[in-house]
Amino acid sequence: MTDVLIIGGSDAGISAALRAKELEPTVNVTVVVADSFPNYSICGLQFYLSGEVSDWHYQAHRTVEEITHEGIHCLLDHTAQTINPAQKSVSVVNREGQLKRLT
Repeated sequence: MTDVLIIGGSDAGISAALRAKELEPTVNVTVVVADSFPNYSICGLQFYLSGEVSDWHYQAHRTVEEITHEGIHCLLDHTAQTINPAQKSVSVVNREGQLKRLT
């Protein structure tokens, strides 16, 4: 089985994850997201700040539950620290400073 690791959420990361599952439903997809909002529209932030959008939750296209329902694992509140192509691994750290190696 194939594993796909995507660093970064928002529209691009989640779109890539969904597309990977669409092309190959059996693929294991993990998305590393630095915050708690995997599909938050950063591009629309000005609409919230201007008051045009009253609730920031409207900036989220999909919830974590909707994404995981598609078979995508979200590693929230984690930041990629090192990428080792030779070992095919990525080290990530969570907000508590705990390091984890993904292979």
